[in-house]
Amino acid sequence: MSVFLHSFRSFSLLGISIATALGQTVSVSQTVVEPRGFREVGQLRPRSAKEIKASTWSIGGETLDRDYTDYQSYRGLLGPLGAKRIRLQGGWAKCEKVKGQYDFAWLDAVIPDAYSRGVAPWVELSYGNPIYSGGGEPKLGGRIPTSEEGLAAWDNWVRAMVNRYKNQVTEWEIWNEPDLNKLNTGEEVGVFYIRTAKLVRSIQPKARLIALGVAGVPAAGFMRPFLDHLKKENALDLIDILTYHGYAPNPDTSYPKIEEMRQLVWSYNPKITFMQGENGAPSTPSAVTIGALRQYDWTELSQAKWDLRRMLGDHGRGIATNLFTISDIHYAAGDHMTGVNTKGLLKTNPDKTIDRPKLAYKAAQHVFATFDDQIELLDKAKPTASQTTVAAFQYRHRQNGGQLVTLWSGEARPAETYDPKPTDVTIEGKFTQPVFVDLISGKVYEIPKSQWKKSGTGYTFTAIPVPDYPVVIAEKAALHLLTPTGQSANPSFKYLGKIAPKQSRDIRSSNWSVGAEYMDRDWTTYANWKDYLGKLGVKKARIQSGWAKCEKVKGQYDFAWLDEIIVDMKKQGVTPWVNLSYGNPVYSGGGGTTLNAALPYSGEALEGWKKYVSAIVARYGDKVTEWEIWNEPNYKISIPDYVNFFITSAETIKSVQPEARIIAFALGSGVDYKFADSALKLIQEKGKLGLIDEITHHRHIPNPDNRSAEEELEKVVAKYNSKIRIRQGEAGCPSEWSNNFALNKYPWTELTQSKHILRRLLTDLGHDKESCCFTIMDAKTTQEWNHKGLLKANEDQTVAYAKPAYYAFQNLISVFDDRLERLDTYPYSAKKTDANTLSLYAYADKSSQLQAVTVWLKDNVPSDNNDQILCDFTFANARFKNPVWVDLIAGAVYEIPKENWLQKEHLFRQIPLYDSPILIADRSIITLSANQ
Repeated sequence: MSVFLHSFRSFSLLGISIATALGQTVSVSQTVVEPRGFREVGQLRPRSAKEIKASTWSIGGETLDRDYTDYQSYRGLLGPLGAKRIRLQGGWAKCEKVKGQYDFAWLDAVIPDAYSRGVAPWVELSYGNPIYSGGGEPKLGGRIPTSEEGLAAWDNWVRAMVNRYKNQVTEWEIWNEPDLNKLNTGEEVGVFYIRTAKLVRSIQPKARLIALGVAGVPAAGFMRPFLDHLKKENALDLIDILTYHGYAPNPDTSYPKIEEMRQLVWSYNPKITFMQGENGAPSTPSAVTIGALRQYDWTELSQAKWDLRRMLGDHGRGIATNLFTISDIHYAAGDHMTGVNTKGLLKTNPDKTIDRPKLAYKAAQHVFATFDDQIELLDKAKPTASQTTVAAFQYRHRQNGGQLVTLWSGEARPAETYDPKPTDVTIEGKFTQPVFVDLISGKVYEIPKSQWKKSGTGYTFTAIPVPDYPVVIAEKAALHLLTPTGQSANPSFKYLGKIAPKQSRDIRSSNWSVGAEYMDRDWTTYANWKDYLGKLGVKKARIQSGWAKCEKVKGQYDFAWLDEIIVDMKKQGVTPWVNLSYGNPVYSGGGGTTLNAALPYSGEALEGWKKYVSAIVARYGDKVTEWEIWNEPNYKISIPDYVNFFITSAETIKSVQPEARIIAFALGSGVDYKFADSALKLIQEKGKLGLIDEITHHRHIPNPDNRSAEEELEKVVAKYNSKIRIRQGEAGCPSEWSNNFALNKYPWTELTQSKHILRRLLTDLGHDKESCCFTIMDAKTTQEWNHKGLLKANEDQTVAYAKPAYYAFQNLISVFDDRLERLDTYPYSAKKTDANTLSLYAYADKSSQLQAVTVWLKDNVPSDNNDQILCDFTFANARFKNPVWVDLIAGAVYEIPKENWLQKEHLFRQIPLYDSPILIADRSIITLSANQ
């Protein structure tokens, strides 16, 4: 073991799950490391392409011409990535399927859209078109057009392309990897290039022309005759940029050959610039991927490392880079290869839709956000490192002069595990607040004062941990940072500690329940996560009864699995409330067993259902008093069918347990108040309204503060019986991208999940509504993982780790129990610099009447940053003795100093706010943890 290992520890990356493309979670030994003793002071802030004025970064968007990727699926993730350009392939054969007739609809849906997102397309003019004899081949490594008819048709298509897109495309690359096909000689391609380049310039005189995209490096045998022909025709000025590819297992070994190519080209024309036109690493083992570097086993971690090294190896040499590629590519039979090329930053499903961003997506975001046109390369500066295998490049912020140095160990291909090298680094220039940046996690750490000192005209940093992927030593002011979770933006606030968590058995009662669904279908396993339940602090848990799991043989019940759950929950101080669903296939007409399933409808099945309900209520009546009848019936079940089924079920429950509380509807996430209105009307007509104690609804919406549909439901229920309570039965948010389930196809992160859940639950509390957080554990469904869990799951359904949302909910529970009561009115005024509106609710301790006020910015979907504003509040009825500021995600508690709290004026000054709930609370309401 390295003697330096004690200085580092593994950690889980927030904001993106670390999972292989095979669906397996990366083990702890494969995660990146953070240095012990380095205090975290921030997080790199991702910046969208529109936020970045200019940069040299491009992202690959290839193979849309052959339908191997799906732009519409990934376009929402394009702008947030932060690359300023995207490489597209023009697709002659896709545009012209009938001679002389062009269909540009597919490109019209791509080029203007990318441009509107701040991403400038550069278009490669390729490939051939088989509808013309001698028209070339429409595939990678294909033959260029050669016949007179084919070349004339090629000219017509190029002319149409440039005319159509010249307002949005200023750079045109001519062909892709022509050297892959040995029939394409350098001289022949030279003739073809001149023909095409002159045509483009005749239409768009200021167009930038990009040559070749050669596969091999240095490809001298191809390049010399190509350049010789251009020189002979006095056409070397038709090349503005020369692109090359060339993949190496260790990206750091690429540069001698690149330099050889550059010297060759510059011997013909020193004005030609170079761009790395296509490079990236796979993310899967060799048995899965195709394409370059397929002979090695890769994971999403080693892909991220490789991509970072290639990108910053190029950048440190002044070479613009196109990162290959944004989405996994599904090659079809008949092309150069068949299968999935897993070099995408986005993992795809078999239908080419996006499964989720990979680790490399976030890593690329960090590079694109940091190294824009404001960061200049100091190509004459030479930082020195004590380790000879460490690569180092130096940069400077153009405006504030802040220095940045990239460092990585480049001796081998990126590995799954790597002991960082303790390295001494000497850097010319000035530092006042040097920080250490991990470009995979985006975490930023203060470098301890003991590890840096002035050395001549620069500074020496000692024992800096350098892994086998790029990290940065930077002046803090040169970076775009997020505020760390839990940190106050008001520096005068004094940190006191963290909220002490309370266990369920230590809380008498509260508003809070947690979803524990899916166990009836074995999509989660209670034994795997039960140790996290009581520690969370909830007083209730929603479980599903699983008729089909309990009665696999008619008339024979096996409740062993439910016994384990219900008995153990009660021991932990958690009371289950039971959703009675779904159907049972052992009965003909027994209904379905999953979401949107049919109700039991045959006479035999309904009798079986009533017997089952009687049995389960009798068995658990001493532990369970709340029974919810079916789940989300408004999606597929007719109102009369549900009403009859509800009445039958409710009366069966009451016959066994007269004091039972009956919960109706469990309305799907749209809060279908029209379904509720029609159902309640019919139940009233049947004289059975008295069976309903509560109505539950689910509410999964991007902005959790939107209560419009809930307000309509409240009006509906009030028409029939104001004593019927409404409970939020299922409110949650994913922690990552998903293609199914509520809130899908959105780049959620563990941070935005935490914010969403807190805002949803506190909005419910602010309207006196009992609330259930969906759900405690990620669920492995038959479709895909449902990532709404507070606990991250491994592939085998065991707990990988508790997400930030788990601790955020724990913090909320520990403060808001039955000691507090909501204040119906709480007049206030707020003075702030922005136009965001606030959600604000106030509470008082029932005993002392001292207060807690929760507030957040509510206008938008929770963001993946912690940018705070400062606000002045006047609370007309304020009652505080010792106020504190609390961030509920982190549970961090800060003292509000006297200069920020004018007690007589009821004024709080410069209070940090953001799009997640904070508290202004009397310290007596907050219990601080003894373990700080």
